Amino acid sequence: MQRPVMDPTFLKDVVKAKRKGLPYWQFVKRSAKWFGRSLLSNPLVVRRPDDPWKPSYFKLLVRMVVTWSIFAPVLVGLTAFILVWLGTHPSVPLTVADPNSQGCYFDTLQFASGDGTPLMAWELPVVDAKRVLDERDQVLKIRRPAIILVHDFGQSPQQMLPLVRPLHDEGMLVMVLALRGTGTGSPAGQTFGLDEAKDIAAAVDLMRHNPFVDPNRIALAGIGTGANAALIAASRDANIKAVIVANPVKNCDDEVARRIVPRKPWLKWMEPLCRQVFNLVYRAEVTDVNYDKLVMVRNSRPTLLFDTGDNYVLHEGTTAKQMKVFCRRYLRTRDSQALSAAQ
Repeated sequence: MQRPVMDPTFLKDVVKAKRKGLPYWQFVKRSAKWFGRSLLSNPLVVRRPDDPWKPSYFKLLVRMVVTWSIFAPVLVGLTAFILVWLGTHPSVPLTVADPNSQGCYFDTLQFASGDGTPLMAWELPVVDAKRVLDERDQVLKIRRPAIILVHDFGQSPQQMLPLVRPLHDEGMLVMVLALRGTGTGSPAGQTFGLDEAKDIAAAVDLMRHNPFVDPNRIALAGIGTGANAALIAASRDANIKAVIVANPVKNCDDEVARRIVPRKPWLKWMEPLCRQVFNLVYRAEVTDVNYDKLVMVRNSRPTLLFDTGDNYVLHEGTTAKQMKVFCRRYLRTRDSQALSAAQ
């Protein structure tokens, strides 16, 4: 019986087979892994077990310089980005108060800003049960003035609630606007009045389509960075009748330094970098928020300025009285008694 014999030539095809190379993405991956390991794996050690070369402080110094020259700018830039993000996303105080706490009926509006950012606002209609009883059929024939209230940086619409009742009783349609980052939707960055001016412009456009509002008698009232946003919006819209501002920010660079840049003296060198990152992230120039450039708004239309340094200046009773006198003069507001007397 013949024993089976293995053919020694069966490996010829395997030997002749062409060896396939590594895919391109694997080569890049392995190269990046080797490069990163060579730079980051114990950069201070003089000699590793798998390192064939002898101890050399010169080689160690070269490797450290190369490592930090590559990754230090990335780390600094990432730190500046984190500082800008944290500085423009402040924690908003959680409160449940609304115009009902002032004894006023209101509607909640949902709309979008000029760049698509979702916004929320409280609208206090000027036509209520009392005016229907007092004015009867005339209530639907009269177009009334309107005013938009804008809160400060890091605040919420509740900041403006003390002004709601006095202005509504004056005979105006009152809107309390929740700027980006404080209303609905994903949290958006607050930009010290730059992008917030788009929010105000969207609210003004919504007001002008209200059948009970006179489009030629719309006023803006803001505090802090909300005042700057109101001034910027008014500078872009000549049809805004009047502006009321309290404690506007004089210079946006100061706000960037105060809210974004670390307060440690040895980190002040990051201020120009944070400013550039702010401009890059929000596609804006911080120099646009300059109170001196917005003086032209005061010269082109009636403006009431409160500059006391007190963030609650608009909450005082005397302030509300001054605002009512200002609105009566320039917006021609009149309450139900004055309207009845005129008829």
